[in-house]
Amino acid sequence: MALWTYTTLDNTSLDLVLKIIIKAWYVVDLMQLSDLLDNNDNREIDLTKTRIKVTNFMENQYQQLKYLANTSPLQSVSYDNIKVQTSQSNSIESKAIKQLQAKEYLRIIDDCINSLDDIQAKIFKYKLLEHRTEYDITELTGYSRAHIYNIFKYACREFAKHLNLVTDIDLLEYKE
Repeated sequence: MALWTYTTLDNTSLDLVLKIIIKAWYVVDLMQLSDLLDNNDNREIDLTKTRIKVTNFMENQYQQLKYLANTSPLQSVSYDNIKVQTSQSNSIESKAIKQLQAKEYLRIIDDCINSLDDIQAKIFKYKLLEHRTEYDITELTGYSRAHIYNIFKYACREFAKHLNLVTDIDLLEYKE
């Protein structure tokens, strides 16, 4: 029971109106959370195809993002053969924006890798970032080649799930 009650124009008490608003916000908030998490996807993930997609992504797009993030958008000024730029866009500004976006994607990708289980993160990094040989990985981890391969498949699945949750990058493949 409220200590004070304020009557609105339509003769309803303010504490009742606040309770209704809070309940409505709570329901909307829960609906947004379920939409955000999208837990309704019951399809089975194809580990092999997902692993291949993740490997290709890390070998190609990830490397391009690293290059783009580390390339300076500023160029030295040259007064030889000066041309008038007729484009409305600012090329230096657009390059700087692309560089910032690439850095943000790299940060998110690194966060997704670091959110893996410790051994999954190590094997993922050894294989895809450090390009270590299978022999090196078996020596570093103490696991057999078959066990490392299984851990790597599940690491790729978890990485793809995390990345899909926080970005527009979908590397998951499903069984048919």
